Parts: sequence; C-alpha cells; structure tokens
Amino acid sequence: MSDLIRKLIDEARRIEEDTEHSFKGHYNAASRWARYHLCIGLPSALLAAVAGAAAFKHYPELAGALALLSTALTTVLTFLKPSERSEIHKTVAGQYQALRNQARIFREIHLTEDMATEKAKSHLLDLANTRDELNQTSPAIARRDYQLAKQDIDDGRAHYHVDEVKE
Repeated sequence: MSDLIRKLIDEARRIEEDTEHSFKGHYNAASRWARYHLCIGLPSALLAAVAGAAAFKHYPELAGALALLSTALTTVLTFLKPSERSEIHKTVAGQYQALRNQARIFREIHLTEDMATEKAKSHLLDLANTRDELNQTSPAIARRDYQLAKQDIDDGRAHYHVDEVKE
C-alpha cells in the first residue's frame, strides 16, 4: 500500500470519527429539545384547559392565575422554539451520519479497487469539504449532548457487529 493511500485512509477515518461524534451529539440535542417541547407545551395546554373550566365554575382568581401561567409557558415555548430546534438538529444529525457512511464506503471499498490517485484525492477532498461546511453551518450542541455521544461511542454503542474482530 502506498504512503498516499495510507494517508487517504487515515484522513477518511478522521472524517468518520468527527462525523460520528457530531451526528450522535446532534441526535442527542434533537431528543433533548423534543423533551423540552413536551415538558413546556403539555403543561401549558393543560393549564389553559383547567383555567377555562375554572372560569365556568366561577373561580375567576384561579382561572386568571392558571391563564397567566399558561401564557407564560406558551411565551417560553414561542421564544425557545424547541420543536424547530429539535428538527434542525435531527436533520443535521442525518447529514453527518450520511457523510460518515460515505467516508467509510470510500475507505473500505473505493480505495481497495485501485482507484486512480487523483480521483481518490479529489473524492476525499469532497468529503472533507462537506464536513467543513456542515461544521460551519450546523447549530452548536450543548456540552452534555456531546459528552453523552462520546460516552455512547466509547462504550461501543456506535459500532456495527460486522466490524467486530472475529476469532
């Protein structure tokens, strides 16, 4: 194996590792924002319903307090937009995961078929450019989302069974 091919393989592995951490972190962020949406939106809706019932039962003070609380939660929901953030992180996670898969296929299949050197370099640069673009345009993830992703990867939850060493 030539020195250049070894370097291409190493760089493809770096792209795989980068994107694996990124896609898992973004999936964690998507999940967290989806939970926020439920934890804020559901109580807001329930409080509004109870406030309406309290008003019909002639409990204006309770109805007013519940309506204010529901309004506050709805305002937080509108400001934070957790549902939108969840969808954005999920979309970005899928893009990182697709890139990771493309890098693995390039490393495992294309480079072993005597791919022309210039074509191999060009393909790897395309993968690296896609990673760089995703890194620049993707929303940031919270440190805890990254740490959870890293822990999952370190615990072996990101490996395919087919890639395990067989005795």
